[in-house]
Amino acid sequence: MMTPPGPAANSDLLLRRLVENNDESATAALFLKLYRQSPELRHWLREDYARDAKLRTKFDGLAMRDDPPTVARFAELTDDNDSWREEQSRLKSQMPAGFYGGLTWNEVVQLVHHCQAGTLDPGTVLLVRQWREAGEASPALLWAGLAFLESVLPLGKWRLLKHLRQALAFVKKYENKAERRMAVGYADWWKLNVLFYILRHPRESYPTRDLRAHLATLGLDIGTRDVRRFCKLHGIKRDIQAGRPRKRTPAPALAQTTQPTVKRSNRRAG
Repeated sequence: MMTPPGPAANSDLLLRRLVENNDESATAALFLKLYRQSPELRHWLREDYARDAKLRTKFDGLAMRDDPPTVARFAELTDDNDSWREEQSRLKSQMPAGFYGGLTWNEVVQLVHHCQAGTLDPGTVLLVRQWREAGEASPALLWAGLAFLESVLPLGKWRLLKHLRQALAFVKKYENKAERRMAVGYADWWKLNVLFYILRHPRESYPTRDLRAHLATLGLDIGTRDVRRFCKLHGIKRDIQAGRPRKRTPAPALAQTTQPTVKRSNRRAG
């Protein structure tokens, strides 16, 4: 007798997948899911892998290594990726690495997630947020979810399970804009807005007065000492030249200026 669809059936999903599958069937299911969700994978398999025996040999050697390389794009798995490397080099030269007060975009984004999560594990909170937004397990979420399970089960980090339960309640509250500030807490809220300001205004350094002035527009009266301490703690360079503000160096045209809920693509495995 088949189990009728509904909450009961969903609650047994994990059990059924473990009982009804072996490694081969699970691998096939994951491969089909990834093939369906990734047009880049479909293109690479049809146009590159299927047509080039040399590439197949090269890929087999890479994939079977004990330490497979980190791959950002499928172009890196082909022999004909010189143009991609040249373009990557050009973009890097136009966007200096530490253009956000001495930090990179990704470093500032990580600080954003720490402030949003408060005392909770930021990776667990982000996993819950992105999974709820996506509504299903994307390849990036599958990879992150595997890291979560590998942290909990073999190593016995039960703390993350507690954080997962708390993160579900936190994210639900955070998604309500009216409750967001209260969910984050006052201390982390002003720090979060400093980081958003930095992401929107890429500079080599930031005068404390500019950061405080921005916070004041949000109704946040934060002392100079607190702002300085926050910048020093996280390695954010401050503009300490006395007198009138210096003329700002304009940010490169390619600087990303959107507030991160943070989906900067080019996710890397690992």
